[in-house]
Amino acid sequence: MKQIILAWICLFLGAQAFAQNRVIEGSIRDAVTAELLPGVTVKVFNSNIGTTSDGTGHYKLNVPPGYFQLKYSFIGYKDTLITLKSGNGPQDILLSPSAQFLQGVVIAGYTSQSREKLTGSISKIKGADVGAAPVASLDQALQGRVPGVYVASASGLPGTPGRVTIRGIGSLQGGNTNPLYLIDGVPVEPASFAAFNPEDFESYTVLKDAASTAQYGSRAANGVIVITTKKGHKTADGKLMVHYQNQFGFSQVNNSKWNMMNSEQRLQFEEMLKDPAFPGWQYSRKNNVNPDGSLKTEADYNFGDHFLDSLRGVNNHLKKYLLRTAFTQSHHLDVSGGTDQTTYYLSGAYFQQNGVLRNSGLDRFSLRSNVEHRSGKLKLGLNIGLGYVRSKITEGDFNVSETNPVAALYFSLPYENLFNPDGTLATGTNKYGANALSMYQDISRQQNQLKSVLSANISYLLAPGLKLMGNAGLDFQQMHNTGYIRPDSYLGSLVDRGAAGSYQNGYVNKLGMIATAGLLYTRSWGKHEIEGNLLTEVNKNTLSSSGFTGYGLIPGIIGTPAGISPGTNENAFIPLLNGQKSQSILLSQIGLFRYSFDHKYTFTASLRRDGSSRVPESNRYRMFYALGGSWNISGEDFMKEGSVFSSLRLRASYGRTGNASGFASDFGYRSLYGAAGYGGKQGLIPVFPGNPAYNWELNDMGNAGLEFGFLKDRIRGSIDVYNRMTSNLFIQKRLSYTSGFESMAANAGKIRNRGIEMFLEGDVVQQNDFKLSLGLNLAYNKNRIMDLGGPDQVVTDDYSINRVGMPLGQFYMVRWAGVNAQTGAPQYLDASGNITSTFNPDDAVPVKGSFDPPLKGGFNISLTYKRFELNTMFTFIKGMYRLNTAELFRTSADPNYRQYNQSVEMLDMWQKPGDISMNPGAAYPRYMTDRELQNADYIKLRNVRLAYRVPGFKKMGKSTTMQVFLQGQNLITWTRFKAFDPEDDNNWYQYEYPLPRTITAGLSLTF
Repeated sequence: MKQIILAWICLFLGAQAFAQNRVIEGSIRDAVTAELLPGVTVKVFNSNIGTTSDGTGHYKLNVPPGYFQLKYSFIGYKDTLITLKSGNGPQDILLSPSAQFLQGVVIAGYTSQSREKLTGSISKIKGADVGAAPVASLDQALQGRVPGVYVASASGLPGTPGRVTIRGIGSLQGGNTNPLYLIDGVPVEPASFAAFNPEDFESYTVLKDAASTAQYGSRAANGVIVITTKKGHKTADGKLMVHYQNQFGFSQVNNSKWNMMNSEQRLQFEEMLKDPAFPGWQYSRKNNVNPDGSLKTEADYNFGDHFLDSLRGVNNHLKKYLLRTAFTQSHHLDVSGGTDQTTYYLSGAYFQQNGVLRNSGLDRFSLRSNVEHRSGKLKLGLNIGLGYVRSKITEGDFNVSETNPVAALYFSLPYENLFNPDGTLATGTNKYGANALSMYQDISRQQNQLKSVLSANISYLLAPGLKLMGNAGLDFQQMHNTGYIRPDSYLGSLVDRGAAGSYQNGYVNKLGMIATAGLLYTRSWGKHEIEGNLLTEVNKNTLSSSGFTGYGLIPGIIGTPAGISPGTNENAFIPLLNGQKSQSILLSQIGLFRYSFDHKYTFTASLRRDGSSRVPESNRYRMFYALGGSWNISGEDFMKEGSVFSSLRLRASYGRTGNASGFASDFGYRSLYGAAGYGGKQGLIPVFPGNPAYNWELNDMGNAGLEFGFLKDRIRGSIDVYNRMTSNLFIQKRLSYTSGFESMAANAGKIRNRGIEMFLEGDVVQQNDFKLSLGLNLAYNKNRIMDLGGPDQVVTDDYSINRVGMPLGQFYMVRWAGVNAQTGAPQYLDASGNITSTFNPDDAVPVKGSFDPPLKGGFNISLTYKRFELNTMFTFIKGMYRLNTAELFRTSADPNYRQYNQSVEMLDMWQKPGDISMNPGAAYPRYMTDRELQNADYIKLRNVRLAYRVPGFKKMGKSTTMQVFLQGQNLITWTRFKAFDPEDDNNWYQYEYPLPRTITAGLSLTF
């Protein structure tokens, strides 16, 4: 009996214990990316009891007695049902994506959101998709991957950043187009991209419309790119994970557009010129007069024949000396892991990329340490990135002169002897090839960059749903530039001061500091969910630089200031000194709000107040704002039965942002003074007039978008339309010369960018051993100047104009009308469209095209067969024109240009009445016209990557994954533009450093 009673007592007590409410809590992550998922619905199965995960992916739920299962639901993920065990242990859940569309979490700025609750136009790129691209500047790996984002590579010099525009150019200042870049919340400049290791980046999030960018206020007019670095994750066995990847390869110049004359053709051309200054005519049998005026004898003819034959056999092959097949390699090693409380990610990398022009290239060394720790209600994070870059820089990039080795390739005559009999360089006037080689031998330019980005974050849960947050960041950059010209060289003799070489040394230090603190509140009840942020932020930037250039170098003391001769008034070796200091501060208050109902309707609002020290006090503070809404149509009951859509979401937004990066300087609104000498004494003189009415450049944007999916999201896409109006444009207002100043910083005018963006991708084939996916993104942007604050047009340089009603930077030139077949004279169109043989600059009119292409996009193919993976990326632009300066130099026979080598096309130049040719006779001068304005549209095979996953094996109890791969970058370009490559960040081609094609092979190993 006692045993029976005891059993009943135990059973009763156990039932009572189990009947009490249990508190279940835990975290919810993406099963693929391990990202924490906010906004996940957690419900007690077969009940109305539930909650949602907070902004950090954590949840807490009271489970009443009698219920034993929880259901986890999230748009874009498979529903997950679990059975609870006894007790209150943590329930950490991994949700598997149900499709590729609308899945996962997006870092939307100061907060993270699930895609279903976004109201802005945001695109996310996985770091793994771009990290392995063999480029030294990370922005170049983003080309063609996001609709509306255009990346124009400025130069093929390793490490040179590109010009990135998002939804068109909204400023009259051509260089002021780059978006705001943030790495773990710290603003960074594109000039330092070469110091970063892209393998350390987890994702790139591109914010394009006001709903997503207004939270950054005055810095967001050109869009925002948020970069997050990789973090460690808890491993199943508690052991660390090791990943190693390497690449080895080479780069070469694309020579498909090379059509310059060889020695035989050049001598034929000189004979056509009938100019005795050149051997092709001086020694020709068609010329019966010697240079001294006497008639040639047979001996003279025989000597000439022999001499010309010797020149025909030269063909110095200058490209062989100036260009090279350049070696590239990279090595990356990281370790990661952690526990429930602490996770870590540590990495080190080395990257080397030699330039295709000799004496150029870079070496990068980088380290990263990311640590996160959680203890109860407290969460801490510390991210440290260090980089050091050692770069060799070529002389004279983007310069029409013999100091540019690319220009020398075109200028040098093919029969030029590059070397003297004793092996020394045959330098001198018009010796373009030898002088270019002298630049490699006798000039050294080097830039060393030290980079550090540090960010720390802290959050503390004050109460359920209320969190205290703080972030602090530091961005430090030091540039050390040195330059040396040998004193005992031909180029050293051309140095202005003393004609005996020079030595240059300078430092530029930049320090950016940012601190953000505030509160995050989240609450959900029933079908309702709200989230609010109140933040304050301070951002301070300082700049200091100093340097000198010394002259009169002592031969034999190379690459050091010890070789500089002391300067005196007698020897003209007075050194040049330079330096500056500056700083700016931005103070901000930020409010963010989101309301969501039933996972179908979301409303967002943001308000930010910025105050900048770069603006006069009367205009110092400005409010920036945005409103947005989204409707998850596919969540409606009427969409659940018989709908062709598996997902359908509509969103819209409107708001205002600003441009804080375009101010003339940190003190551009103030009257500034500088040092000057007068009467042997030093003093101060006004150098800048100042403007107390100087104001912000403002950007108002409206956006509407539709996201859709078919066939369970096997086909998915989005369409966005936008209207972006930029007002209060930053300008340099011209002043009367009687003022003593040429211009002052001011605000006037409006620019409109209006366009449409489309993204479409689909899984065409999905089988166990074979998968095929296709993707396409397109963007069309129409740029128009609406107002210039007074005048209807402003000529910006010799060949372009800003005119109301036209795109920014419209070309403005005299029009070419061909060659007169009877006289060989060049013909033009006057301003009225009539043919004339007189070149008059006043006949210039707006002509076709501008340098910002209206249509741009990308196309990708991804194929998987068993263990093989093939990924290809094409990019394209349409509607771009560039002024090809080289075309004038290589298709001109007049005395101003004939000393340069010419295109093979010049063998067809006009010579006698009746000749039909596009190249005028040698007696007529050539001028720059729209003949040199060339279509720069292109289609590029930007990247191809073929990979093979080696069958897995185990070593020391660990599974090892190995992949070997072969990839090519910038492989093929289809274009009509006549240069090494049509791609650039400006409207003029002036012999830029050519973009190379790069082929690499490597392996990736994880264990």
